[in-house]
Amino acid sequence: MPFSEKEYGVADRFRVEFISRARKDLLKLPEQTRDIILRRTKILEQNPYPRGKIKKKIKGVKYPLFRLRVNTPSNSFRIFYGMQNQVVLILRIVSKKEADKVLRTFRG
Repeated sequence: MPFSEKEYGVADRFRVEFISRARKDLLKLPEQTRDIILRRTKILEQNPYPRGKIKKKIKGVKYPLFRLRVNTPSNSFRIFYGMQNQVVLILRIVSKKEADKVLRTFRG
């Protein structure tokens, strides 16, 4: 079921912050890939809640966790994020191949 903006009281704008682990993930990537990922995280400033296939709420975790899908010319990435008030916290940035392994740590 899609999440409505009214249901969550979406504000005019959210602030996106990267926790230290996500910054490390980002710095490991080539510059072109980093630029694409940073541009894509900008959509979370407007509305971080799932709508369609690009943003998704993760089931089976104790706290609200979401995933943003980002495709680059060389790979496909998953950005895992949570929210705290008007702040979107980027938790991890991993390749699609690594996503299941990382999800297990969130479910742990």
